[in-house]
Amino acid sequence: MKRVFSAINEHNKAMSSHKLFRDINLITQGNVVEKMEIWAPLFVHVTMTFRDINQMYYHFPNPKNDMQKAINAHAEVDSTHWNMLKVDLQTLGIYNNIKNYGDAMDMIWLNTGIPIRNYMYHVIARAQMCGDDACLRMAAMEAGETTVKMFFNAAKHIAKLYEKETGKQLHYFGGKHVDSEVNNAVDLSIFNQQELDQKTLEKALYTVNDHFDKFQHFLDFKYSITFPDKKSV
Repeated sequence: MKRVFSAINEHNKAMSSHKLFRDINLITQGNVVEKMEIWAPLFVHVTMTFRDINQMYYHFPNPKNDMQKAINAHAEVDSTHWNMLKVDLQTLGIYNNIKNYGDAMDMIWLNTGIPIRNYMYHVIARAQMCGDDACLRMAAMEAGETTVKMFFNAAKHIAKLYEKETGKQLHYFGGKHVDSEVNNAVDLSIFNQQELDQKTLEKALYTVNDHFDKFQHFLDFKYSITFPDKKSV
């Protein structure tokens, strides 16, 4: 597993230079409310799908060893983060705009969000591919956790601006979400000494590489809707 974690770290370093993280500081206090009204609804599908992935594909119903128990502990915490988004939607004034099922469906599955939903469907596919192998599940989870921390550490800038502008705190997009990820991180030392056979190693590395490839597309899309007037460079 050391090779798998090393691959994740290499991808993480490369992805940290993405133009979204470079330019996110261009968002100002004057336009932060507008940006959050664009961002927040698109995360409803992400967050609820992420909950299902943790509960349906990562969680072991009857954990038999420390690796499975470690995965379960983290999956159980991640399955609750949708509550923070719900609070943020209330804070943003978006929550009460939904008056009926049709409104909800239009918001969650609007055409604008297709690239993000596509990203999540690939996350599902990789999670299913792991089967009952704890190491494969850990490879998929840790790749995901790494990008979650990367993205939401950057999003904290927006949350701080929003608080300055409105006097209201955001939790899902703010420090509370990232703090939960850090404070409840899986103890990777449990997995570090696990030796993978060649077939499993190749599958784990494919899972990691494919995740970061799709995350690149996710970031590209987020950039395009955040800075629609900027040319891609």
